[in-house]
Amino acid sequence: MKVLFITGEASGDSHASNLINSFKKINPDIKFYGIGGKKMERAGVKIIYPSDKIAVIGFSEVFSKISNLKEARRQISNCIRKNKFDFAVTVDFPGFNIPIARALKNMGIPVFYFITPQVWAWGKWRSKSLSKYFKGLFVIYPFEKSFFDKEGIKSFFFGNPLLDIVKAEGKLKTKDLLSGNPLIAILPGSRETEIRRLLLPLLKAFKIFKEKYPGSKAVIALHEQKDLTLTQEIGKELLNDLEIFYGKTYDILKKADVAVVSSGTATIEAGIFQTPMVIVYKLSYISWLISKILARVKHFGLVNIIFSKEVVPELIQKEVNPIRIAKELEMLYEKRENISKQLKKLKSLLGSEGVYDRIANKILSMV
Repeated sequence: MKVLFITGEASGDSHASNLINSFKKINPDIKFYGIGGKKMERAGVKIIYPSDKIAVIGFSEVFSKISNLKEARRQISNCIRKNKFDFAVTVDFPGFNIPIARALKNMGIPVFYFITPQVWAWGKWRSKSLSKYFKGLFVIYPFEKSFFDKEGIKSFFFGNPLLDIVKAEGKLKTKDLLSGNPLIAILPGSRETEIRRLLLPLLKAFKIFKEKYPGSKAVIALHEQKDLTLTQEIGKELLNDLEIFYGKTYDILKKADVAVVSSGTATIEAGIFQTPMVIVYKLSYISWLISKILARVKHFGLVNIIFSKEVVPELIQKEVNPIRIAKELEMLYEKRENISKQLKKLKSLLGSEGVYDRIANKILSMV
């Protein structure tokens, strides 16, 4: 059996690799091909094109990656022609994956969507494509299932896969950190563009926060080692007395009193640890204008969307400035116990562990 996987960013690479491992537990003889990253490669996937070359955030970034996107599409098309795939799984990344799914379906290859596009927020027109080109939609939030039900589109909610992976490993000990209290976790994102837009105002905000809480310390949690050089280039002297770790985000979130987090999956991860957070989000001006026109949701932070109210503060665009961030951090720290108590409910809203295994079994039962 041959299976094709396609994703376009770091979080997708992580989720895809875990789902692949679940497939392998059921059928060790499956051969996997796809577009992905290091984690998929370690899971045994033959990488056709690296996903980090096509990862984008916002509408305007697509233009800067057009040549890479074209090359990725050419490589995947060649791979599809050379191999007879039994089925394909696309993970998030709708602008690329939906057209590929259309081509695959026309070739008689069943396609399953794991982590569907956020059509509930914007891009509702994509719903018809999802219904037409995909044999199964696997959503990761309960409100997504409700949305598709209302649209008359069948989908499956087996829980949020973060419940399977968000666990502090204990690799980071208290003795590994500089002494100080409170501890502020800074998560500037996993993409280069996020780090470029967010890191400087976050570091300056901590400097302001430290004036009120001189004993405080901050830890920067990076996704991968490759982000370290860029972080040092941007942060410069602002990194003095701060610590930087990569690959230890969960340990950091567990130990942190409060956090400031780039909008996205990391907000759910922080929520699972009941860590009060300020959510920050900053796009290019063009992307912001387009999203402002198209967006259909009151909140942009996933934690707040799940709770249907603002449990933690959200800052977007011009609000992402040092003074405003520091002010929100101060208020957040004062209310941290109450917010942490509210976040305790998050895990039950997300389902139960064993998500990847349940999805893998369901997909294999459908092919």
